[in-house]
Amino acid sequence: MRILAPGQSLTIVRIESTDSSPSNMDPKYVLIVTSGKFRREIPVTDTPVVFGRGPTATVRLPDDYCSREHAKFEMRGDELYVVDMESRNGIFMHGERLLDDQLLEDGDEVRMGRSVMVARQVAAPSAAAVVERQNLDESQTKDLGPEGIQFVEPALELGFQLSKLVAISGMGLLFEARDSKSGRAVAFKILRPDRATQANVARAVEEAKSLSQIHHDNIVRILSTGRMKNGESFLVMDFVDGMTATQLGKAGRLWIPEALTIASDMCDALHAVHQRGMVHRDVKPSNVMIEEASGRTVLIDFSLALTEGGGLASAPAGTIIFCAPEQVQPQTAEETMRPSVDVYGMGGTFYFMLCGMHPFRGTSTLEIQRMKLEGPIPTIGEKLGARGLPELDEVITACLQPKPQDRPQDMMEVKRILDRARTRYPRPRYSAQSRAASPSPVRKTKRER
Repeated sequence: MRILAPGQSLTIVRIESTDSSPSNMDPKYVLIVTSGKFRREIPVTDTPVVFGRGPTATVRLPDDYCSREHAKFEMRGDELYVVDMESRNGIFMHGERLLDDQLLEDGDEVRMGRSVMVARQVAAPSAAAVVERQNLDESQTKDLGPEGIQFVEPALELGFQLSKLVAISGMGLLFEARDSKSGRAVAFKILRPDRATQANVARAVEEAKSLSQIHHDNIVRILSTGRMKNGESFLVMDFVDGMTATQLGKAGRLWIPEALTIASDMCDALHAVHQRGMVHRDVKPSNVMIEEASGRTVLIDFSLALTEGGGLASAPAGTIIFCAPEQVQPQTAEETMRPSVDVYGMGGTFYFMLCGMHPFRGTSTLEIQRMKLEGPIPTIGEKLGARGLPELDEVITACLQPKPQDRPQDMMEVKRILDRARTRYPRPRYSAQSRAASPSPVRKTKRER
């Protein structure tokens, strides 16, 4: 077997063979292997591939938890199977130990020790993709990680060159990419059925199409949607070059007037979404981007958005720390579709931007849910030891009410409360140099997380 050398492609590793039959030259499956710093794509041909840490293994893994010959992957006709070679610690799929030979399908993940193998079907690349792939070397794919390398060719066939894996969420993977035709940077999101149900992926695509009809400066623009040749759906969006509110809040870079401005822009964006009969349902700091060049606030990631035609069965709850209590324990489907759930997320996000910490911090989902329902509602002054911040606490208290009917009923009402606070904290005038040298007016105290 040929091992990758610096500068070689990371896309597919071929096994040299004197047999020129199509089955040996064109493997139907490739294994995406991650074990410590070891990261490879290994094709499975007619010759079985044995993984382990010993010298007799076809692929040696730097994993002390693996046996010398731990598992064998082999083709049986057109089907890929994994076989436990009487290993000490076993092999697992979907959290369960395999007791018999297991048939694998595209996207199945097998774990052994601390190593992970993901089975992917190999689609015949187009001629254009083959030419483009020849120019991809390790320096261009190192930022994709083992999760991302498998999507290089399918994305190239669509005219997009992946450059960096930005985030992994419950719905899929988000990449920074480049449109080969226009040359501009875009965000390329893959919605994977192995991370969410087929129904949720199909719903997310439909909601993205609806979202593409909303033209608002503070909402990420959906450029296109479709399906790759490997069957997985994708979204192409504007790439926002900046930082999330999570990054800014943790870095202590947000002044009170800046946090108020961002929150006000979020109200405008969410109001536009609600006017279309949609609800974001996952409003949190990591879904709020602040563009570096313009300072523009952009609301992103509408993967969990619901329209009035949505249903409870196809609706994930959201992020527990920031989602409304009724999203965790809904009594009816309608509860998760009301703008009041975004009002709640807005309150938690505003709190985080000012304090750099979550409004409710517990050791379990049940504990966090109890804190949300039973209170007390956290205040800025309580967490930071500050005084004279009642206008800010008014926003937090209004948005984080445990009962939906006690919160502001639309985002414009939230914006009016924010506007009252903005008169107390006008936006400062400063240069880039003075901003970098000046501390935030909100004193941030370090606490154990």
